[in-house]
Amino acid sequence: MSNLQIIKHTTDTWLNKEEIEFVKKQFFPQTANELDIAYCLEIAKQFNLNPITKQIFFVPRRAKNDNGVWIEKVEPLVGRDGFLAIAHKSGEFGGIVTKAFIKEVPKLINNKWKMESDLVAVCEVFKKGCEKPFIVEVAYGEYVQLTKEGKPTQFWQSKPETMIKKVAESQALRKAFNISGLMALEEVGIGTQNANGEIVIDAQTIEASVDIQAENAKLIKEEQVALEALGLKYEYKEGWIKVIGSTYGLSDTLIGLNYSFYKDKGIWAKKLTA
Repeated sequence: MSNLQIIKHTTDTWLNKEEIEFVKKQFFPQTANELDIAYCLEIAKQFNLNPITKQIFFVPRRAKNDNGVWIEKVEPLVGRDGFLAIAHKSGEFGGIVTKAFIKEVPKLINNKWKMESDLVAVCEVFKKGCEKPFIVEVAYGEYVQLTKEGKPTQFWQSKPETMIKKVAESQALRKAFNISGLMALEEVGIGTQNANGEIVIDAQTIEASVDIQAENAKLIKEEQVALEALGLKYEYKEGWIKVIGSTYGLSDTLIGLNYSFYKDKGIWAKKLTA
């Protein structure tokens, strides 16, 4: 008997303590830290989504923090069906209609706007008590994920209509039911949810994603150049950049570069990593 068969939902609330511990062990990647886990579980709880029944997923993503540093963090993501689950639980869901077709859309090419043909998906979500549907229109060119060679990845090449419809439906459901803090797998380029409810990672997108180490090395170099222009040097250690040299008369400039002065240590420094 598998663990999934052993763990049974026994309350009318979100998850019981036993289920939460099971989710922590089985549904998070090894790279997840305590903050990642706490945040993901809180989002799942707020929207009453159950990771055991594949309504929400906890997926590692590469993203920039507030200081522009690339980090890998675990985020809560859902498939289109996760948004549908929220809509149905509200008791106000009145239906959904999605169409895809070719349409002329504006595109910025060489700093000039031009009209070009693109695959467009339009989704209408109906909500009880509302006279008009909530409508979202998205274009394939805005969301298609590309390989390192600049070609559409497997999912977006083989199922373009399905993928762009999922993006439109996810956004329309979010708009209709005031959902914030959650993104769809297809929107962020992680992959998609198959007919069995399983998350299918788009390996080509991951392969083409940012080289965190290389990008952060560039960021540190930029900091070095900025400080050297002020006649200063730096020391980088454990995610912090410490300013070395006389900073007399440079306070406003350093503040403008997002450095802070730590009186207890008498230094100017900036934290780059989360």
